[in-house]
Amino acid sequence: MKTVALLVYAETTEALLAECRRQIDLIPTDEYTFEMFVNPDLDEAWRAAGDKDFYIWLHGLVMPVDGALYSLLDNSSFLGDRALLVGTVQDGEGRNVSGGFGRNRRILPPDPVIPVACKMFDGLFALVPKEVYEHIGVLGGRYRGQLAGFDYAFRARKAGYPSVIAPGITCTCPVRPNPDRTLGADFMLDFRTKGIFSAVWYFLRSAFRRFVIHNLSVYE
Repeated sequence: MKTVALLVYAETTEALLAECRRQIDLIPTDEYTFEMFVNPDLDEAWRAAGDKDFYIWLHGLVMPVDGALYSLLDNSSFLGDRALLVGTVQDGEGRNVSGGFGRNRRILPPDPVIPVACKMFDGLFALVPKEVYEHIGVLGGRYRGQLAGFDYAFRARKAGYPSVIAPGITCTCPVRPNPDRTLGADFMLDFRTKGIFSAVWYFLRSAFRRFVIHNLSVYE
């Protein structure tokens, strides 16, 4: 029997917690036992969980589809419990707004049947097995929001642990929660993952795009 910490962070709703309890009740207790930790700060919830076999992150503003919790665990077992698993979140208009990303930080569609590799993820719904946690630890407050997931995936990859997208759509949300990205945070992450020249290039490109978008919106 393996132990699972469900870490519900950020703003949350009673409907989400009730759905999590419903899904947990359907998972055989001779396979997994769950404890739920609810805290606005993911690191604080993670530290409170203590020693577990799995840690599942769940942002409080997304809703897991039926069977999503067990799907992450089942796919982790298929991968030998040595990979980060991320679920894909879809908004009310059918757009994928969170999940695994490719090299250019574009979100990748999940395969309907099999898990597929990705370069990084943003961590609204993700699973971290014990082996990865023992090598990487908690997020550590280096970044917030979307960049925190990106950074964690990068640290795990450097330690030899891949990031993988779970099959299918695993969560829904009315709108994507604020990714909380800034140019400065993006620059530091690019500097760590791609080097100074690429970091400067992406910084200038992002700054130009934001300038154009802002000025166009003024005239709408």
